[in-house]
Amino acid sequence: MITIGFLADYPNTIPTLAKWFGDQWPDYYANRSQSEMEQDFLEDTSRDRLPSRLVAFESSALAGTIILRENGTEMLSEFQPELGGLYVVESHRGHGIATELVRAGMQLARNQGYKTVFATTVAAAGIFERLRWEFLQTVVYQEGPTALYRCKL
Repeated sequence: MITIGFLADYPNTIPTLAKWFGDQWPDYYANRSQSEMEQDFLEDTSRDRLPSRLVAFESSALAGTIILRENGTEMLSEFQPELGGLYVVESHRGHGIATELVRAGMQLARNQGYKTVFATTVAAAGIFERLRWEFLQTVVYQEGPTALYRCKL
């Protein structure tokens, strides 16, 4: 069973999330300490304004996360708000958790009054396409090409 809630309700998950992100994106977080990364996650604990992070549990085990934020990159500042930071730990992948996190993020955006939400992705294009998001363009960052999607809520 998959359950999704606000990070604000599960602050004890922050050290695990910080470790996961540091392990998944070591180059990006190379100059950040564990405590600095945990502080970043603490800033995502709002329920009713941006940034607002959700966490997913499968059978009561922390399984993944997503964030609704203003924008993850200055290059695409007009594409707001953005769902980003989608991550499911490897041991829970393939169980529909990422899809449920995206759906929950869409609902969160609706609840906050947004009519449109955006996302960029390297690995989750299939999820956005199955949920009928519209592909807008490919954006090339230093790390490589990324797909930009839009969803009208």
